[in-house]
Amino acid sequence: MKKTTFLISMLIVSIVSFAQSNITFSVDMAGQTFTQAYVSGSINGWSGDANPLTNTSGTIWEATLPLNDGEYEYKFTFDNWAGQDSFSQGDICTITNYGNTNRRLVVAGADMVLPTAMFGACAENTDGNDGPFTVTLSVDMSGYTGTIGTVFVNGENFNSQGFGAWCGSCGNEMTDMGSGIWEKTLTLEEFAYQFKFTVDGWTDQESFNPGDPETSTDGTFTNRYIKVDGNKTQSYVWNAPQQTLSIASVGSQLDNLRVYPNPAVDAWHIITDTIMVSVEVLDILGKNVVMVHPESSEVEINASEFNDGIYLARITTALGTQTMKLIKN
Repeated sequence: MKKTTFLISMLIVSIVSFAQSNITFSVDMAGQTFTQAYVSGSINGWSGDANPLTNTSGTIWEATLPLNDGEYEYKFTFDNWAGQDSFSQGDICTITNYGNTNRRLVVAGADMVLPTAMFGACAENTDGNDGPFTVTLSVDMSGYTGTIGTVFVNGENFNSQGFGAWCGSCGNEMTDMGSGIWEKTLTLEEFAYQFKFTVDGWTDQESFNPGDPETSTDGTFTNRYIKVDGNKTQSYVWNAPQQTLSIASVGSQLDNLRVYPNPAVDAWHIITDTIMVSVEVLDILGKNVVMVHPESSEVEINASEFNDGIYLARITTALGTQTMKLIKN
């Protein structure tokens, strides 16, 4: 019994370790008068002095921290909150919750060296890739139980481009692609937008709770959030929070890897732009529960016999391997 317990404990430790990644923060403090720079945020309970940065060269300060998978908000600060980053809602590297606009970080199973940002500014502001960008959104309405005339995407505008300024039904209608999938392609400026899908203008709309993945809230309204910093295709399921952790890079980044629905009741559909050589599904203890060899860019994983909980799908193509978090309800 002791030996079995020890082996299980070691397995759990190895799984927890796998879910933690080394994240390197870097900030250029040029123009600031201070003694010590820090990174402060939900990573450390918003402490002003828990995670000091090291002056690595010139005006650059850095620190590498081990973080669990998840969404984080943070700021660069100095001298125990004597100074801090300051942003406006919609700045590309930020998210706004309850009136507070902070830098946003998603840790998803891979070490990252974040680009050096100027204190109080986004690194994306100086990357030379300012858009506009082509963004295609699709939403799976197959689980919707009401009557649908037209599905719309409603949300913020920026520089007269965006999601129609919450207008209801003024040109932001989506196209019925069949099988319950509706799609819309937009030209968007570089910005962090809030939006949601609606039915027949504002006849019906999605409803989320504060703290749901990939959402932003002011305490009254909770909307979807999307960071538009390049051309992208995003797939959603009506009224289901987007799973931030559904894609965790292990090796090469696969093109447009996506899964729906997630959470799932009966089956997950996994799609990528390249041929999948194998898809292995593991339970939380690392035990193989399914292994398939699709030799296709699409595959359906039957989840009907799975217990409710969290699983990992390891997808391998000629480009490399990625691990996706799957949720069974």
